[in-house]
Amino acid sequence: MGWWGRRAAAATAALAAAGLAVATLGTAAPANADTDLRTARAKATALREVVDRLQAEAEAASEDYGEANQQLDEVVTRLIVAEQGVDDATLAAAAEKQHTDDVAAQMYMSGGPSALYASVLSGGDISDVLDRMASVNAVVDGRIIATAQSETAVAHARVTSADLALLAARRRVLEDRTSAAATRARQLQAQATAALASADAEVLRLVDEQNRLAEAAAAAAAARTLGAVPWGAEPVPADSLAAVDRAIAEATADPGTPYAVGALTDARRWLGTPYSAGGGGVNGPSTGWCSSSAPDDGRGADGSCRATSTVGFDCSSLMLRVFSAAGRHLPRTSREQWKIGVHVALADLKPGDLLFWAYDTGNPGSIHHVALYLGHGLMVHAPHTGDHVRVAKVYLNGLIGAVRPV
Repeated sequence: MGWWGRRAAAATAALAAAGLAVATLGTAAPANADTDLRTARAKATALREVVDRLQAEAEAASEDYGEANQQLDEVVTRLIVAEQGVDDATLAAAAEKQHTDDVAAQMYMSGGPSALYASVLSGGDISDVLDRMASVNAVVDGRIIATAQSETAVAHARVTSADLALLAARRRVLEDRTSAAATRARQLQAQATAALASADAEVLRLVDEQNRLAEAAAAAAAARTLGAVPWGAEPVPADSLAAVDRAIAEATADPGTPYAVGALTDARRWLGTPYSAGGGGVNGPSTGWCSSSAPDDGRGADGSCRATSTVGFDCSSLMLRVFSAAGRHLPRTSREQWKIGVHVALADLKPGDLLFWAYDTGNPGSIHHVALYLGHGLMVHAPHTGDHVRVAKVYLNGLIGAVRPV
């Protein structure tokens, strides 16, 4: 995502395995300045390629974790509902059995069905006989109905119990999957951090230079695949609230989607809210988890899990919240959010549209970030651990496209 402090994940080990371990330039006397520069550029290229690759893999692993964790939440919810269903069915069966017992007792005390029907003949007139017949039918039918209902409730409980076994097995599979994805993301992040830490200032300067060139190339690529960029080089305004207010006014005058004004208005409320990997939802900010669905693992520079102690949003939960407030429910992950609504060209963007980034712009399955477009080349997003919900310029490196929720 272009943020090199977060491109922490990868690997003195990986560089060494490739024969490209990053070392400081002062360890050997260069033959001349040209040789020194060529060496530094080669190291910068190697570092950038390795960190980009590892970061992409880490983001993919983190998104895999998010999807598995979402499925796990759904399974656990179904498990709770199913367990309640068993309890309800058991109680219903017990109540209906008691009802059956009561009916049987009434019939026994009356001499059974035959005696009940015989009592009809003692009626004084035809109206009385019919009334008595209706009463007898009600008692006899009650026994039959109660018995049938009891049997149905028991059968339902048995089916639900079978569902519970399947759900429990699914839960174990998902728990194993989320654990493996979390471990993978954490390892990749640690490797990239090591690679960056081992590089000297000159190599990092050259990496930044290469990143700027890559952003320029990305802009050209975006123009070819997504259409011309409809904004200029407007800087991020000092007053973020004013930028969002302008977007709300423009969406009110010419809405691209009926949810734009509501989503933008709610997004304004959350400016400055901390980023929490895996945190947040339709009810607002919350603590998260490390190695969650966010495109980092939720840990600080010291390795501590900041997500579990930080109340906030990650990129996709922020979108989930603001559109929920506007009356449009979105899926939890950025990959799934890509699938809703109408895809629009950059030239047709309006405030309230969603922007998406992927580590492979030819593969929507690699989407790892989402933001809310404000117009004028600006967006609101939750960037990464250690940052907060804020207004930023739309960057084109990795931009895969835009979606308009309808």
